Amino acid sequence: MRAILFPTDFSEIASNAFLYALNIAKSIDAKIYVLYTYLEPVLSATHAGQPELIGEVYQTIELNQFEIYKKKTQALRDIAQEHNLSDVELVFLFEEGPVAAVVKKISDREKIHLVVMGTHGESGFLSKVIGTNTVNVIRSIQNPVLAVPPHAKYQGIKRAVFTTLFRDKDKSALKEMLLMANAVGAKISCLHILKNEKVADVLLQTENWRHEFPNEQIEYVLLEEVESIENTITTYLLENNVDILAVVKRNRNFFDRMFSNSVSNNLAFHSKVPILVFHEEK
Repeated sequence: MRAILFPTDFSEIASNAFLYALNIAKSIDAKIYVLYTYLEPVLSATHAGQPELIGEVYQTIELNQFEIYKKKTQALRDIAQEHNLSDVELVFLFEEGPVAAVVKKISDREKIHLVVMGTHGESGFLSKVIGTNTVNVIRSIQNPVLAVPPHAKYQGIKRAVFTTLFRDKDKSALKEMLLMANAVGAKISCLHILKNEKVADVLLQTENWRHEFPNEQIEYVLLEEVESIENTITTYLLENNVDILAVVKRNRNFFDRMFSNSVSNNLAFHSKVPILVFHEEK
């Protein structure tokens, strides 16, 4: 059975992403590990001159966090019930430690296939925390990560776009994307941004891919770059009602620009389109 990991802080942003996790889990027959993490404060052993109290303070903090956790888990069960998805198996995890480190540990231990997370909004006190956590998770694990922005609303996944350079290393990610797309009944478009290339050469590459994936209904889209790659992709997403954008994390500079707050048309954090990030096959 496949497994999805859903790290949450029980915010509205995370609950919104939970719907994506539930629906994908239902489509691919996966269970969901719901992960809540917390950090213990660092207290001095000589705090207030009573070092024997330190253990009690830590225990109290953990108990308080666990009480919050118990109350909030029921809200997620209610969401599943409300959307007729209560048959999706949920496993709740309560762990101490930084989000990225705990996600990596759980991903390895439970053989996670996909991580689903909410990304931060454009404003609000949660924005920096959620955004930083999502990017740190993507950087620290090799599993695919679906980053769901706050304005994305699950209405089914009918159209998925996979950005590619038509390199052999992209094929394993495309195969994974095809498995998910076929399970949810989505159409896939392979999108390539032309940069100082001969169109004839790129068309030859698309033809090679058609032969490589003969039984898949894949649309191949070639676009001239306008202003920047990020801007070109964003414009295409908005004009074509795309439900999920899949990218391969192959280039650190591109990845940093894509998730940087300095990019006006920030793909991950300012659009309504979830991004599925694959790691390049080594």
